[in-house]
Amino acid sequence: MNVKEKDQVLVAISALGRRVTAADVATKTGLPLTITTKQLNTIASETGGDLQVATTGDIAYCFRPGFQSAYLAKGFKRILGQVASSLFKVGFYILRISFGVMLVVSLITIVILFFIVMSTLQRGGNDDDDRGPSFHFGFFDYLILRDIFWWGSMTTQPDRYRLDESAYRQRPKSNFFLNCFSFLFGDGDPNAHLEDRRWRSIAEVIKRQKGVVTAEQLAPYTGVNPRNENGVLPVLVRFDGRPEVTDSGNIVYVFPSLQVSAGGQLAAKHDEDRATSFRFVGTASETQPFLYEFPWKFSNTAPDALVPVGILAAVNFLGAWWLYFQLNNPLATGLQSLAPLIYALVLYGTLFVALPAVRWLVQQVFNSRIQMRNERASQFAETLVNPPAELQTKLEEAESFKQKEQLISPDSVVYTTEKDALEQEFDR
Repeated sequence: MNVKEKDQVLVAISALGRRVTAADVATKTGLPLTITTKQLNTIASETGGDLQVATTGDIAYCFRPGFQSAYLAKGFKRILGQVASSLFKVGFYILRISFGVMLVVSLITIVILFFIVMSTLQRGGNDDDDRGPSFHFGFFDYLILRDIFWWGSMTTQPDRYRLDESAYRQRPKSNFFLNCFSFLFGDGDPNAHLEDRRWRSIAEVIKRQKGVVTAEQLAPYTGVNPRNENGVLPVLVRFDGRPEVTDSGNIVYVFPSLQVSAGGQLAAKHDEDRATSFRFVGTASETQPFLYEFPWKFSNTAPDALVPVGILAAVNFLGAWWLYFQLNNPLATGLQSLAPLIYALVLYGTLFVALPAVRWLVQQVFNSRIQMRNERASQFAETLVNPPAELQTKLEEAESFKQKEQLISPDSVVYTTEKDALEQEFDR
């Protein structure tokens, strides 16, 4: 059984007030009705939930407060999974900071070799001096190295003449080593949950349109040209819909199963309205007229926090290649014995610069395609704002197919698993 789908259904049940129908949960999560019904039956069985059957034959699921605690009783398996998850997080964190640690180690090695080579070149490559290598590490050398390695990590005092001191205090602290990982690999796919958002938005559109929609109304979310009616087929399968033909030959799509509710949608809508004021401007939400894809970002880290990483990467890259070219310098005696180390430094330094550069170029291609899809979806949405005469007729004809919402109220329940069947028979 898909654990992710079960978790989505559990969250939806709690958000909807613990009395739901399969249509309520499908609208809230965007999951197919068949999967939603299966998950609801499983959760009701495992947590002692109750079923309520209305006079219309529709079923509502009722769950007691704290019903999710039934899963906590499974104990060992859940704890084992949590331990494994914690170990994975620790291992992944170590992996992330390792790239920054290796950058610092590589740079320290390059700086040390740089001073050794420069000392050797100053002596003209003469290693027979009984006094040994004339390598001196003075106070000013220490200051230079300190400024390089502590760039961006030293505490910066606020400007005494700065007016907006509150903005300074609220500036988040950055982690140089994690910033190195972000510089190299970015911060993941910004549209990792795109399909969940897509199906949730489609379900809400169907619900808002009283269970009947046209291909043009779904196009801003499916991304398929409404002239291609086959693009609606996945929606029909997922939400148990069927096509209907109007008197003028237009095709509309009816989803009666999504019009059954236990009333929890009203509470959820109230919660969403209260949370609207906390949404960030420009983020995609279910209230948008089309499904917006976020463009790829080079990094979610603030640009000023990436500056030290870029500087150290550039110094590391140039320093490694400078050592590489010194291998052919006859005055740099003894450096040839360190050739394997220098090759490794060159490889690491080059990859640290080349990988982000290649990633940035690939992201430009991805973002151009994302922009095209967003523009196409936006055009589909704009068509609905000012529909042409033919589409206006189609939308008006769809009005006659609208489904009345079937609310399973407590008064309409003729059978519930909360009571014994014989007791309910006498109550009628």
